[in-house]
Amino acid sequence: MAFVGTFLKNTTRVGYNYGARRKANNPEQSKILKELLNRAKKTKIGKNYDFSGILQEQNICDAYRKNIPIFTYETFYDPYLKPQLEGLKNVAWPNKINYFALSSGTTTDASKRIPVSDQMIRQFQKTTLEQLLQLHELKLSSSFYQSTVLTIGGSTKLKEINSYFEGDLSGILQKNKLFLYRLFSKPGNKIAQLNDWNTKLEEIVKNAKKWDIGVVAGAPSWVLILFERIIKTYKIKSVHEIWPNFRIFLHGGVFLDTYQEKIEALCTEDVFFKNTYLASEGYFAYQKKPEDKGMSLLTNHGVYYEFIEEKYFELINSGGDISQVPTRLLSEVKDGESYGLVISTSSGLWRYFLGDVVRFSNIENLELEIVGRVRHTLSLVGEHLCLENMNRAVQKTNKRFGISAEEYCVLSAKNRDRHHWYIGSNSMVDPQKYSVYLNQALEEVNDDYKCVRKYLLKAPRVKILPIQKFYEFMEKKGKLGAQHKFPRVLNKTQASEWESFLSSFDW
Repeated sequence: MAFVGTFLKNTTRVGYNYGARRKANNPEQSKILKELLNRAKKTKIGKNYDFSGILQEQNICDAYRKNIPIFTYETFYDPYLKPQLEGLKNVAWPNKINYFALSSGTTTDASKRIPVSDQMIRQFQKTTLEQLLQLHELKLSSSFYQSTVLTIGGSTKLKEINSYFEGDLSGILQKNKLFLYRLFSKPGNKIAQLNDWNTKLEEIVKNAKKWDIGVVAGAPSWVLILFERIIKTYKIKSVHEIWPNFRIFLHGGVFLDTYQEKIEALCTEDVFFKNTYLASEGYFAYQKKPEDKGMSLLTNHGVYYEFIEEKYFELINSGGDISQVPTRLLSEVKDGESYGLVISTSSGLWRYFLGDVVRFSNIENLELEIVGRVRHTLSLVGEHLCLENMNRAVQKTNKRFGISAEEYCVLSAKNRDRHHWYIGSNSMVDPQKYSVYLNQALEEVNDDYKCVRKYLLKAPRVKILPIQKFYEFMEKKGKLGAQHKFPRVLNKTQASEWESFLSSFDW
């Protein structure tokens, strides 16, 4: 069916060229906000905060951030989410919400129920189509367009509760997937609905040789495990021996840095790595070209953005009231500075603090990078280590020892005078030497850390353990595979559970 590949290739070319000829479709964010407020002005929250009055203001954006508090999941839940879960209509968004996505719960360890409206589902579909058209730039062969997309996600099986469905976002999107996309999707409904990660992995590996995969989408950690299992099972050296058309890896959820080298080592053909910023709350950005440093923020996809400056992160981490924390608009942010993301969406989330930290690498082109999570920032005594700093330091140290360490985590000592690092590696490494070089690398990437290490912070303490221990812990927690990821910075509860789990391990 070579004609199918040629037809699809030409379709993406025509669609891409049509889009390129059109004027830029990125209206001012004020227009997006106005549309959202108009849709929800007669809802409970719209009446409580007088959306109609805000719409009459000369500067809608300023009036909006002045009159409506910033919500966290916890402060939004009782007045606006709980009634929707009980089946009430017109609470935070017109009509009834039929789907709620269960978040992975990396920070709090408990899944949140995030509303997903019909309008938001259409925005997801719109973004997927745009990404498909972007493939034209890569000049891929016609045979690639005959291949299928393998999604390594959570169970697509949804649970019906009262009058709504809940489950992984992948399940909600699968249930609403356009027929054309279904034809080119793997692993198929039967396997996709499996809850147990090990069983799902086994079934994917069993069927891998039957499929012609061109695109793999999923978290790097679980995709790496899948590739390693395929290569071991079929006694091959590269995944391209069974998937010759595999050219694109759509990744997200965790930083790619600690996984990319090992994934590339399992491939013999060039693979384009494309980052995506897809969360239960919305589709916010994706990397248009592999050579782009950042992802392009989606400003015309039903989401209104605000940004919290880094100087307020300590207030957030201390559990302080952030409802009146000032925000910057998209027109007010600067390149190179870190911001906490606040969103208002077409699913009825209003001034909702997402918890992610982003940084614009090119504000003119609206290109940004995910730096980490606000609550995954280490700052015992003012060191302000973000996930990006930690990843770079671990990578540098790993290269120095010639090892790979895809998983790691860090927590504060009980007396809060040092960081405890757990590095997952199957190689023999002296933890004391690793600690010396890790400390050196952290000082190189973060001046605040270098300063406090002189007077306030003791040297990091390192323990090296097999990578498998991280996955065993995830399995014990019922969070193995799919959208779940091991938290890099452990809170007090997570740290206690982790150290209790490791207490029987022979160091």
